[in-house]
Amino acid sequence: MKISFWIILLAFLVFSPLYSQDEAYQEIKNTEVSIPSAPAFALLGVNPEMVLRPADLKSFKVDWRLKNYVLAPDLAIEAQPLWHFHYKNKSFNEYAGISAFEKKLSTLSFSFGTAKIDNINHASVALKMNLFSDNDPLTDATLMSRLQNEYNASVLDIQHQMDSIRVLRRTTEDPARKGELESTLETLEVEKQSQANQMRDKYRSAIEEHYLNNWNRTMLDAAMGLVYTYDNAGTDSLKAKRAGMSFWINGSLRAGKHGMLGGIVKLTRVIDSSNKLIGVSYRYGDSRYNFFVELAFENLGNYFDENLVDAFDEEEYFAPKYIEDLGSGWFNFNNEKTLNQYTIAYGGDFKLSRNILLNFALRTKFTDKLKMDKLVPVANVICLMK
Repeated sequence: MKISFWIILLAFLVFSPLYSQDEAYQEIKNTEVSIPSAPAFALLGVNPEMVLRPADLKSFKVDWRLKNYVLAPDLAIEAQPLWHFHYKNKSFNEYAGISAFEKKLSTLSFSFGTAKIDNINHASVALKMNLFSDNDPLTDATLMSRLQNEYNASVLDIQHQMDSIRVLRRTTEDPARKGELESTLETLEVEKQSQANQMRDKYRSAIEEHYLNNWNRTMLDAAMGLVYTYDNAGTDSLKAKRAGMSFWINGSLRAGKHGMLGGIVKLTRVIDSSNKLIGVSYRYGDSRYNFFVELAFENLGNYFDENLVDAFDEEEYFAPKYIEDLGSGWFNFNNEKTLNQYTIAYGGDFKLSRNILLNFALRTKFTDKLKMDKLVPVANVICLMK
């Protein structure tokens, strides 16, 4: 009996760290700090910034377009389906143990948006994936190991006491004594769970603090999407056609504690013409509010040329409704040559609350001869749906 007691006790002591490690943390919580514009809006060109901020969104969100100082019926939704349905409920240890490819796959986001631009309804669908993210606490093995060791140390004594009491409970034949041991186990279990909850909150706080201190971390995203134009011609009919597609790569580079450099390369295909965009930006601030200035160069193969007698292709049946607004260029135009233009935009992000952000900018467009051509204010409201 004595030998059996020590064998059981030794087994509990050996496996108790593994037991505590499994219970250390529960599912990963959403910890967004930056709330970027939805790729579906970026595809349509109705978001304030042209040089997009990369981000790893871990929440469902909705973007509303502000027009004439009121919320327009234009909106976009974005979510990471693989994260929500598969990766979100993994423990921190499980997530840290998956392959690098799966971690990137978990960042895949889907977005859908609609907006009325140039007097015509547009619909867009886009996919985005994060290719690189520096200083990501969810993949920081050192941070995880340190917090796990703190947790193990905090509950090791409790676990040893519980293991010893379980052995005594199994070997004693006194009902009263068994009852006392059961009561003690329950008390220790509550204390152990309390320690686990405290450590879990501490880990989540560490993640959130890490994101707050690294709101401008170095990242790289890639995205692509399709655009359709449509018209609700009647109560029982819908005219729609595919307008084009875009592909872009955008990144950010940390510049000190409060600064961030951004860049984007974007290729857009509209019917048989191509538009190219290259942009750079500088953003200054913190996770709550920041301001930016950006410069974008565009080489347009598809644009409205008011000097042409037939500015639209004969197959463009939405042409009669065209009224130039943002001039996003999703119509099928007749162009004889390409056009270069520059855009300088000033704007910023301001968090109205933890989950609501106001995104705004003032775009100044210039011709290739640096003559000011347009002044366009753009603003959106972004809301995380938690």
